[in-house]
Amino acid sequence: MNAIRATPATHRATTPLRLVANWPQLPPGIRLERVTGVAVDSRGLVYVAHRGENPLLCFQSDGRFLHEVGAEVHRKSVAENLMGPVPIPMETRHWLHGLHVDPWDNVWVTDVGRHLVFKFDPSGRLVTTMGEDGRHGCTDRLFHQPTHACVVPSGDIFVADGYGNSRVIKFNARGEQLLEWGRRGIAPGEFHTPHVITCGRDGLLYVGDRENDRVQVFDQMGRLQTEWPGLHSVDGLHAAADGKVYGAAGLDNAIIEYDRHGRPAQVWAEPGVFQYPHGIAVDPAGNIYTAEISGNRVLQLRRDSV
Repeated sequence: MNAIRATPATHRATTPLRLVANWPQLPPGIRLERVTGVAVDSRGLVYVAHRGENPLLCFQSDGRFLHEVGAEVHRKSVAENLMGPVPIPMETRHWLHGLHVDPWDNVWVTDVGRHLVFKFDPSGRLVTTMGEDGRHGCTDRLFHQPTHACVVPSGDIFVADGYGNSRVIKFNARGEQLLEWGRRGIAPGEFHTPHVITCGRDGLLYVGDRENDRVQVFDQMGRLQTEWPGLHSVDGLHAAADGKVYGAAGLDNAIIEYDRHGRPAQVWAEPGVFQYPHGIAVDPAGNIYTAEISGNRVLQLRRDSV
């Protein structure tokens, strides 16, 4: 763990958020555990990744359950805690982590226990697997607990290989590596757990450098454009259709709307509302979704007029 930490986020928001009750409606036999990711496609369908049984689910925007994704693909494994000097094996479970929907409504999810990146088409069929199951490394074919993937309109794929390797890798649409950047450190362009990556409407890549308490902003050639420092332990980022970037700060039980300079414009952190938000998504209507590790739940929140 990086010994230097930023000031925790505290509540200051001008726009109230209203929690939508009874969202989602889970079918009998399915229970959410340690929810890590949430993403919304162009049709308004909401995808949820968690670490219990049936780990990748799809819902209507009104919360009705549609179907499971990848039931024949996902399996349990053992991930390692890599935050200290010695890797520590954790429990056997599903280890889905980052969740992303690309411009063509394909669903991308990372598995930190198996060192894999999966791509499912809009029908839920597995079409691509990147990495080698159960093997880790630092090559164009091997990841080490990859945290998140992001696909840009050109079709290029960016993978945050975050826990084990502290790098970002760029692939073309055929899965061929084009370049990579980053290593463990605190200098500009270095990372201590690149935990999430999202592409803004400006075409820039926003990387949550979680243990360095900052977001680093790059162009698509890996050139650093700017840093947003002093952001305490941001787990999730989402560049929304409104041009704004939103964050989820798990340790602070907060979700954040940033201005274009990376300053928190609004912080929703009222006590008792959130329980370690790990992932965040915003749909075209402005509804906010959070994936909660400690709460074992996904929330839909709507903005109320003042």
